[in-house]
Amino acid sequence: MKISNCKNNITAVDIFCGAGGFTLAAKQLNINVVAAIDNNKHANETYHRNFITKKRRKPKLYANDILEISPQTLLSELNLKSGDLDILMGGPPCQGFSTHRIKDAGVNDPRNLLLNRYFDFVRVLKPKTFIVENVSGLLWNRHKQHVDTFYRLAENSGYKVFDPVVLNAKDFGVPQNRKRVFILGIRKELNLKINWP
Repeated sequence: MKISNCKNNITAVDIFCGAGGFTLAAKQLNINVVAAIDNNKHANETYHRNFITKKRRKPKLYANDILEISPQTLLSELNLKSGDLDILMGGPPCQGFSTHRIKDAGVNDPRNLLLNRYFDFVRVLKPKTFIVENVSGLLWNRHKQHVDTFYRLAENSGYKVFDPVVLNAKDFGVPQNRKRVFILGIRKELNLKINWP
């Protein structure tokens, strides 16, 4: 999959940003990441050093629990209107969905509900597109209710959600066998034609 640099001022917000994997990819495509959210102290220190210190275009980093941040407040502080944002990206915590959890361990992990917290931000920000990244275990039948709820929320909010795809980092030059699932949603009225993935 080849992607050329973006020429326009495309904006993005990275929630559950961690150390900034999505932000790095966006920056490499000349996408303006205007904000990022994560509550992990060490990840935030890494993110700050890589994307804020001595940088010209600095994302506003919210070092907070995402349950304590109002999407409406985010819109206001970023001086955005609902529908202005181009891309919402993020990888909600994956521990509950991990393929390393034996039997049904992880099914009731409270962090699984953060997948729907992600959608609270979609609903308010109304980005043109959103992309979610998680472990491939998200697609296991024991987590079906979470994925089905997410898809239903997206459909009811006017998004076309593409079938999830599993990509392996080893196929993209990373020396690690690391599978991740990606879910893409696009606002229906945009009528964008894309090849996914």
